[in-house]
Amino acid sequence: SLPFQKIQHSITAQDHQPTPDSCILSMVVGQLKADDDQVLGFQQTFLLKSFHGAWVCTNEVFRLALHN
Repeated sequence: SLPFQKIQHSITAQDHQPTPDSCILSMVVGQLKADDDQVLGFQQTFLLKSFHGAWVCTNEVFRLALHN
């Protein structure tokens, strides 16, 4: 039930680093375009943890770059 029909994304930068407790902290920066709306920048940060042989996303923050 999202308010758009199609979405395009472009990743422009990404950074990843290990944490002391064997997780991976990742930050992704890019642009989104939904339907015929303007292009919006975004940032997404998440923490991946190895759990029983698979990587699980334990935390995530997503933000659109909206400015007045």
